[in-house]
Amino acid sequence: MADAPHQGGRRRTRLYALTDGRTTAAHTALTMDTTVMSAVSSAARDGLPSEWQAILSMCTPPNGRAVAEVAARMHMRLTPMILLLGELEDRGLIQHRSPLEEAETTNVHVLMRIRDNLARI
Repeated sequence: MADAPHQGGRRRTRLYALTDGRTTAAHTALTMDTTVMSAVSSAARDGLPSEWQAILSMCTPPNGRAVAEVAARMHMRLTPMILLLGELEDRGLIQHRSPLEEAETTNVHVLMRIRDNLARI
């Protein structure tokens, strides 16, 4: 039996190794519609685990990506992704922005943009 899951013939790092064994997000209250953005330059990503680098490269400022979109693109379930993003935030590698306010969700153009972005996934 292999000691790490495989995906597409490539060995993936186990989640507990990426989060230092963390099972809860201690300081971060992320939801599926929270937007996360990389807080470090691409040069500062060297030496980080490949999964962290992939997340940071897809969450470039100023727009970033929603937690649910990051999870989908990384082929991870939402809860483990929230734990992983919490670890990244605690290390100062990402920043997050709260979900849209109620007044912003009534804007049809914003809703259409969200729909289009989800369709691209």
